[in-house]
Amino acid sequence: MNDIKSAEAVTSAIQNGTARLVADSVSKSYAGVPVLKSVSLRIDAGEILGIAGENGAGKSTTLKLLSGIVQPDSGSLSLDGSPYAPHGYDAAVKAGISMVFQEQALVQNLAVYENMFLAHEHAFKGAFGRIDRKTAIQAAKKALADLNLEHVDPTTRLGRLSFEDRQMVEIARAFALAALYQKTSPIILLDEPSAAITEREAEALFARVDALRDRASFVLVTHRLHEYLEQCDRLYVLKDGESVAEVPKAEMTEQRLHELMVGRKRSASYYQEERQQGVKSRDASTQPILRVDGVCGEGVIDVSFSLRAGEVLGIGGLLGCGKEAVGRAVAGAHPYARGGSVRVIDQTLPERNRGRAAISAGVAYVPRERKTEGIVLYLPVRSNASVVALPKMRVLGLPFIPVGKEKQVVWKEIQRLRVKCTNAMQLCAHLSGGNQQKVVLAKWLLAKPKVLVLDNPTRGIDVGAKEEIYSLIRDLADEGMAILVITDDLPELIGLSDRILVMREGRVIEECLAPPEAKPTEEQLVAHMV
Repeated sequence: MNDIKSAEAVTSAIQNGTARLVADSVSKSYAGVPVLKSVSLRIDAGEILGIAGENGAGKSTTLKLLSGIVQPDSGSLSLDGSPYAPHGYDAAVKAGISMVFQEQALVQNLAVYENMFLAHEHAFKGAFGRIDRKTAIQAAKKALADLNLEHVDPTTRLGRLSFEDRQMVEIARAFALAALYQKTSPIILLDEPSAAITEREAEALFARVDALRDRASFVLVTHRLHEYLEQCDRLYVLKDGESVAEVPKAEMTEQRLHELMVGRKRSASYYQEERQQGVKSRDASTQPILRVDGVCGEGVIDVSFSLRAGEVLGIGGLLGCGKEAVGRAVAGAHPYARGGSVRVIDQTLPERNRGRAAISAGVAYVPRERKTEGIVLYLPVRSNASVVALPKMRVLGLPFIPVGKEKQVVWKEIQRLRVKCTNAMQLCAHLSGGNQQKVVLAKWLLAKPKVLVLDNPTRGIDVGAKEEIYSLIRDLADEGMAILVITDDLPELIGLSDRILVMREGRVIEECLAPPEAKPTEEQLVAHMV
């Protein structure tokens, strides 16, 4: 019902001529998995529009569609009443739409003016095909002055500026490029602009954004709900790739946003909660398999916890909270040079060769990005599955692996995990996402780990494969493996976990017990996350 009203509001805005940028029933899928489903929204002149939702709700994909980074599979876009179909970010910029990325899209060792016109230098060609530096510097200086950034010298190397000033350079860049292509009022997409700055710096940034609303329109995506309430004139809420509500300023409250962002039922049987046994193993006499003490590093601040045999410990939090970094620290793939330790049974992971030491100690790590970090796409299933366990397949310590033994061991694991492949020599690139994930799991399970770290283990796979992986997690817990599940999927986090750690801004701020008879609700967890 809310989505229908949203679509009607878009149509009305188009007819009244108040809308600047309109998305009409846009959809997008990746590898057959829908991430946006017939979403309609509009951006009006001079407003700050918010797009809210959980991790994986479709916020980032929406920004990528509006900025031309990806194209919709269906639906349409219009800009100032005309069809808008940018093929690439450069085309969007020329149309007056720019994005301020969470990870700044700037080059630290170039001058400010060079960053502002990067990839658009052709507009300043002078005699003999050379770049007219003087004209480019003057254009950058004017754009900076228009935003009250006179203190920023356009010839200064960007890396010498504060983070806040670098962000403002990105916003100034949007205005400068709009002027360059004779677009009087740009639309600026802000993707987590306050994720890496303090509250005080964020206040200063938004004060400047608010002062510019008479000259531009803004779209804000943030993991801090209070920023939506304080900054936005309207808000769209996305859930599971769908637009579930359009909320005007007068109706915005944190409680209302919690309800809209979560708003779904959880199936206990889907996660086989009746098989949970990890809480019983938290007896004080049971020694932890894994102990993390005071780990500090990039994106992680003083994180401590323990994990026992047969227990499933979940870690949740919003984008950028640090949960992925904790998983990588446990696996030895993330530095925690500023202090802390990771201990597996009686072995503390050393400072050097930490990843190799983690594997030797019995830690397995299934990464979030299976195609780039979990498997080698153009190697066969057999080679991918056996790579970690190969040293254990040696006979009499000789420096070669019996091919027959490798085939036998790998094929047995493939059958156990029900990997659908024509044979063990099929390339992983030709498998479905769910079967690729099973190959990643097979690779680590063949090494007989004591601790299994799973980072978004069911990301981008179908419901059937998810159910099989959930069943496998229960089997491994029954066998005594200690399992750490890091996931953006709240029902999955709640359904699988015996305990849940909630992280925010690099810290663990809450621990919740999650026995099958007393699971926390999504609303309770989201309240801690924000």
